[in-house]
Amino acid sequence: MRLRTFGISAAVLCLALPLAAQNPPKPKSQKESDALQKVLQAQQAQNWDGEIQAINNVLENFADTEYKNLLLSMAVDAAQNKGDYAQTIAFGEQAVQADPNNITARVTMAEDIAQHTRENDLDKEQSLKKVDDLANKALDLLKNASTPPPGMNPAAWPDTKKLLTSQSYDALGQAADLRKNYPTAITDFKTAIDTDPSNSVAVARLAKAYVDNKQYDDGITTADKVLAISDAPAPVKTFAQQQKDIATKLKGAAK
Repeated sequence: MRLRTFGISAAVLCLALPLAAQNPPKPKSQKESDALQKVLQAQQAQNWDGEIQAINNVLENFADTEYKNLLLSMAVDAAQNKGDYAQTIAFGEQAVQADPNNITARVTMAEDIAQHTRENDLDKEQSLKKVDDLANKALDLLKNASTPPPGMNPAAWPDTKKLLTSQSYDALGQAADLRKNYPTAITDFKTAIDTDPSNSVAVARLAKAYVDNKQYDDGITTADKVLAISDAPAPVKTFAQQQKDIATKLKGAAK
């Protein structure tokens, strides 16, 4: 069950509409402009491999491009869209190295690492520490982020900020759950939901955390909330139903 992290795709219109952001980057030549347009065209066609190829073309052939940070964020988003975990993390690390204040890359990596970590992984704690570090740093940056990242319409920033904050807490909740620290997981998932009530994935994960903590009534009630969300993705509803069924069975066995 993958939580869709807000990427830069909805914000990249500054490539085509430079006036949408303050002090936007600008291409230094017509060749660079043409190469950037290929990035935009591939993105709009949802051709994620083509978008990544076009991004790499710009980065390799226009070393002084002012779009480097934006393009790396777009590459993270494209890699996540095509479900390539290794590529998502690789581009995420490049994005953070290029811009340590890149919030979206940090949140995306925190979520993806949490979702790909398994209980019996030999490097589980090392992975979960990365999740903690990435998510907590993102939260610190978000607290002081009064302006949006380059390429984003300022009007969209308040809602995006809430979404990124919610997803950061969701990642922390997953890490706590994998450590079997269920009370902390419950608190983190609740904070994620309080920040962004539309985060149905966090609600479903809260249901699981309640079940894991043997709070079966809370698990059932929370799962029902997910099932009542009309626009919740089908996999999320399936997951919530599974948690409800488990909670109902365990509650009956406990009597």
